[in-house]
Amino acid sequence: MPELTVTFVDRTGTSSASHETFKAGIMQEFVKIFEDLLYTDAEATVINSRWVSHSPASEDQDLVIHWVPDRDNSYLRKTWPSVQIATNASGHTFVDTNMTGSEFYRRPRLQTPLAYAKIAAHEAMHNISGLGNRQLHGQNGLAGDPVGTPHLPITDNDKTLVQTGMQRGLPAQLL
Repeated sequence: MPELTVTFVDRTGTSSASHETFKAGIMQEFVKIFEDLLYTDAEATVINSRWVSHSPASEDQDLVIHWVPDRDNSYLRKTWPSVQIATNASGHTFVDTNMTGSEFYRRPRLQTPLAYAKIAAHEAMHNISGLGNRQLHGQNGLAGDPVGTPHLPITDNDKTLVQTGMQRGLPAQLL
């Protein structure tokens, strides 16, 4: 059975009832996207997901995605100061020799939980597949158009990239 445990780390510093509701919407939309990516006719798919406000224990999840205020407050850059992030990026994934980190940005402000979920799922594709921008972008679907903007619906290619990465095994995650 394809099973994935995803931990979203909220590093935005925001706390309100509406923020919590919005986060729940992001997670719900992300789970729908990943259920579609991992679905096979042969077996059921299970996506376990949660939000936390601090780094989780390494044995508690498979995939970690950080939600940070913006590029200037990049959690990746705090860990790896040399990380280069495009000024128009909505998220970024960095692959180091022994660890991979993924993040997406609260600003610029997107209008819907689905918009943020697509960005988070796109960064998760980078994380799981190990592919950089040049290899992933331009394949359309969630992999992104030539400038890296992810789109739905999920394509067969998106599914192949994620399922192949899952079979290979996920990299160690930046906590």
